Amino acid sequence: MLGPSIFVFTGTSGAGRKTIARKVGEALNWMAVRSCTTREPRNPAAPDKDYRYMSREQFDEWDSEGKFAQTASINGNRYGVPRHELEAALSAGNSVYLVLNREGAEAIRKQYGDCTIRIFIYVDKITVRERLESKGTPYETVQRYLDSYTEEVTYRSKCEYTFENVNADRTAELIRTAVAR
Repeated sequence: MLGPSIFVFTGTSGAGRKTIARKVGEALNWMAVRSCTTREPRNPAAPDKDYRYMSREQFDEWDSEGKFAQTASINGNRYGVPRHELEAALSAGNSVYLVLNREGAEAIRKQYGDCTIRIFIYVDKITVRERLESKGTPYETVQRYLDSYTEEVTYRSKCEYTFENVNADRTAELIRTAVAR
């Protein structure tokens, strides 16, 4: 592969995108670019390190100043990829990885072109339900994910790679092999 790339892990909710992205990113020395969000941490005592939490006011200010490479509104919350982190890593010759929904993946692909490699991760609907319920996800949230499953899974035909995540270690190994070619 020539030059640094942006690897976007996308796919169905509950498929393990963050887990797979972390495993592959660490193994291949890709830099993680954390999304900023206005949503509250699911566990305020131990906030998820995959996000940079900020107030809606700060997010809106950054957005109006063009500080995001991509933004999305999901269930009333805002998410954005900090442009300066992404572009600084690429300028330094480092490949990066992002975990985004299909709209975010598409926006990054349109903006950064062929250096963007989309990796679609999915599991079947039953597994999505089991994984979300085992994490204590509220029923309404589980239903919302399941209701959008068919729409989400159709995006895989636009992605450069597609993997079913039955076993995280095996899936990460398959991805490492595929992108090394």
